[in-house]
Amino acid sequence: MKTLLIVEDEKMIRHGIAVMADRSSVEIDEIIECKNGQEAFEILNRRDIDLMFTDIRMPKMDGIELVKETDELKHPPLIVVISGYDDFNYAVEMMKHNVKDYLLKPIKRDQLERVLKDMDRLITDEKEQRKVEVSGFISQLKNYIQNPDGRNNQALKSQFDKVFADQRLTALFFAGSMKELIEPTEPVCFETGGQYLSILPVDRIKSLDFHNSFVGISQPFTGLEGCISAVSEAFAARRHAFLYHLSSHVWSEETDYDQGEKTKDGLASQFVQQFPTERMDKAVANIENLFFQAEHGKIREKDIIDLVYEIENELEKAYKNILTGQQQNLFERRSPFYYKDASEYLTDFTIWMEQLKRCLLEQRGADQNRGKILEATDYMKTHFRENLNMAMVSNYVSMNYSLFSITFKEYTGINFVNYLKNLRINEAKHLLETTEEKVLDIGYQVGYENDKHFLKTFKSICGVSPTEYRKNFEFKKIDKHD
Repeated sequence: MKTLLIVEDEKMIRHGIAVMADRSSVEIDEIIECKNGQEAFEILNRRDIDLMFTDIRMPKMDGIELVKETDELKHPPLIVVISGYDDFNYAVEMMKHNVKDYLLKPIKRDQLERVLKDMDRLITDEKEQRKVEVSGFISQLKNYIQNPDGRNNQALKSQFDKVFADQRLTALFFAGSMKELIEPTEPVCFETGGQYLSILPVDRIKSLDFHNSFVGISQPFTGLEGCISAVSEAFAARRHAFLYHLSSHVWSEETDYDQGEKTKDGLASQFVQQFPTERMDKAVANIENLFFQAEHGKIREKDIIDLVYEIENELEKAYKNILTGQQQNLFERRSPFYYKDASEYLTDFTIWMEQLKRCLLEQRGADQNRGKILEATDYMKTHFRENLNMAMVSNYVSMNYSLFSITFKEYTGINFVNYLKNLRINEAKHLLETTEEKVLDIGYQVGYENDKHFLKTFKSICGVSPTEYRKNFEFKKIDKHD
């Protein structure tokens, strides 16, 4: 558990409970001590407490009144009463007010250990249950925000009111890269469109530090009915902060979010045509200039964001199928709003352009190499009878000798020497089967000037000598006729 609040007016007893709790097997992040109910209630109003141990008879505010007051808290703690035998009847009465257990003074270590374990288990169960409920609520709310259909969402409205009561709320959009800006304990904070949307009480907004955060904030609203328009306001404000490099921006009717001209048609197609040519740097510079114009109100904010989405989609359509394997992962792009502001996005966009250009040029080079190897194998099939070697063929296709050797094996599956051997021996086998020419003449015809070299190579590939191969072929032919 995170917090244990001990409310007891006798210092020695209070401190003794704190020491035993700290040394128990239950992990407790923070133990807070209070000497009366009033002091404890002030703490309960400021922060959430997991578990509270309270005495009954105390000055200023006794335990009975304190327990009754906790009924009004949004997140009341689990309560365990500390009582003497004289207070036992009071303790039984307090059990009606959500008190989970009681401890009789003097408190023994094993009794405290048992109660702490029981309460810790209850706290864990309640938190898990709340997680399930909040997860379901967020899923419904997210769907409602993304697909408002005007239907009566009474169940969602009831849940919304349960979570937020009658608080004045604010919608807040912030960068997807800044997940920790809002504490995960906030009831509503989820990712949508590459950035985070949070619904927060207005008072909570005031306590957040938005320096260098580039967030968009709506006007205050209440209830589910005002949520959709508030989200729209927050999104417009976030886009404005993103483009104008503002740490935060609160949506205002006085700000013209649609000022400026529309972007020209065909800009995305024009960009794709210039990529990845030598004009790519100019194309990227043009995009940066359009962002500059949007920042100064000369281009509509919505249009510049729509344009970069269109450019990325057009690039994917044009080039994804050209790339292979993991290279295609380059098109798994984050939303512009994942980044804090336009400058951060443009930096990433430029790096992406360079990566994509490099991969495409590598692929183009690979395609050219593949074409050269195909040309080389065609040449070898025609000229294998001649005194052929790798230097001659690599020169023929205008390719570096070492690169040719590596690329040849990559595309044919075997090295140059073995490929040439296979061409010559396959032709030798054909001549042995279809002609009565002498074995040594056949060796010379298929490119072997040295008789011994031909005989040795043939046997190493076929397992028998050329003469034996011819005899075996003749036997098989006779068997077929029989």
